[in-house]
Amino acid sequence: MTGALLFDMDGTLIDSEPMWHDEMRVFARRHRIEWTADDAHWTTGRPMVDWAERMRERGVTMDTTSVIATVAGAVAELVRDEVPWLPGSLALLERVAAAGIPAALITNASAANAQAMLEAAPEGALRFAVSADDVERSKPDPEPYALAIRRLGADASASIAFEDSGSGARSATAAGARLWFLTTQLIASPVPAERTIATLADVDPDELFAALG
Repeated sequence: MTGALLFDMDGTLIDSEPMWHDEMRVFARRHRIEWTADDAHWTTGRPMVDWAERMRERGVTMDTTSVIATVAGAVAELVRDEVPWLPGSLALLERVAAAGIPAALITNASAANAQAMLEAAPEGALRFAVSADDVERSKPDPEPYALAIRRLGADASASIAFEDSGSGARSATAAGARLWFLTTQLIASPVPAERTIATLADVDPDELFAALG
């Protein structure tokens, strides 16, 4: 088996965190609950059920699934309307597709958000997505990355995961993947990373593909 490429979505491929934060604030105002900037920052990289439950604790009467579906659906529509690509991400995905490198999307977001990303990506770049709806335990548990690696038929120790959050970094490394950490959210990875980069624009595709072996 050979290695594969494993891409997180929010903060790695696209700059959608501000969209999530905005839609959470809109939702909170509609339901007349407090939702601060600190709350928004706290959600980054966390399973969606965590922030949905916090909203319910503050007075939202909808069930957890409906809270998630409402906010996630609004973000998915925004991404479909205009993809907020981060520097270098679209160009790298185009090279991945052209080279036929096995790659997948691994995200704590919903299946709707993952599908919007798959539709936006160059054809053949991302073979499938593993979303929160596909696993019992989201990041930081290793299950999402382990599932993606297994479905790709790849060797975990030869695969490279691109992550920008602490929970994502822990998930990828716990699954046995090599970590290339992006500093879009944090100044450094909370777990050892093979490389630390600012954005995917800092990645040389030829060097990356050679590193897969």
